Amino acid sequence: MHCSDMGRDIKHCQSKGKVILLSIGGATAQLNSDAATFSQQVWDLFMEGSSPYRPFDDAIIDGVDLDFEQSSQMNIIQFANNMNQLFKSGTRKYYLTAAPQCPYPDANLGNLLAQAHVDMAFIQFYNSGWCDNSKYGLPHWPQSMNYYMWEAAWRNNSFANPSMKLYVGATAGQNAGNPSSYVSPDFFASELQELQGNYTDSFGGAMLWDMSWAYGSTPNYAASTKQALMRGST
Repeated sequence: MHCSDMGRDIKHCQSKGKVILLSIGGATAQLNSDAATFSQQVWDLFMEGSSPYRPFDDAIIDGVDLDFEQSSQMNIIQFANNMNQLFKSGTRKYYLTAAPQCPYPDANLGNLLAQAHVDMAFIQFYNSGWCDNSKYGLPHWPQSMNYYMWEAAWRNNSFANPSMKLYVGATAGQNAGNPSSYVSPDFFASELQELQGNYTDSFGGAMLWDMSWAYGSTPNYAASTKQALMRGST
């Protein structure tokens, strides 16, 4: 529970301009904590609060990412609102993000996005079948890969934060998720550039699952994705 080396790594990455978030949830996680208690614990353990048990010592992470893929006994909307209030008491910029699955509205995070301020949505366009990235370019595009539904909701002010940015999530390796969801770096680059050009206001960028695949692949999936985004950037 005490990871000083990771604390040093966090500070090193932050010195390079990287934002480090703590992801909470996952495919099977169940939280039955009280939202008020849990939010205070997260603040005390990882941010500007105080605790004798800080896993990363004096390293301070930059926010929280919520990835609830099952219903949770904890009130995640209250947790998010509590975290946002704690962020305001800090001395630095913090972010609250979420990683919904691509069917819209997301079954577990839809209400959160509608009722709590979330800065970025890292939408998982994988492991969901009909709305995966692999549907890009098919005859029913863009309905089949449904970024347009998320963008329509964004444009209709369906989210508590009207300026929330939408990110296109992809698996960065054939075995990083369901193999049928995987698309090649070149395929993903073409998809990103079209979405970036068509949806300038809502588009935030790309999310890759996960880092080990993104940097361990040949060609480097992360580098290819960054190059595609920069080519389309103004």
